[in-house]
Amino acid sequence: MKRTATLLETLKPWAGLAVGLLAAGIVHQLGSEGTFDKCAAMVPGPLLAIAAVGLLACAVAGLVSWQSMRGDERSAHRVIAIISVGSAALFCLAIFLPMVAALVLPPCFQ
Repeated sequence: MKRTATLLETLKPWAGLAVGLLAAGIVHQLGSEGTFDKCAAMVPGPLLAIAAVGLLACAVAGLVSWQSMRGDERSAHRVIAIISVGSAALFCLAIFLPMVAALVLPPCFQ
């Protein structure tokens, strides 16, 4: 049990970078496939739901990295956590902007 807890504490600074990248990639892939492959049948609802889940996952991972940054005294983990929080914020922006575009742009916009 102690070994697992130590592993989780070690991986916390990386959460925003790893989970944010994965969430942004999945949202982008599903959103682009849904928009361009099935644009006549796709409505913004499913795309917005997928993007909202990805945005929430990215924000939570950024908060986990933020908490590890504040509680860790090791400088290497602190630098990783700072970069991870910034990456999570950037990935949240990268997920949020297509959400706005799904609401504003008409379907099958060419």
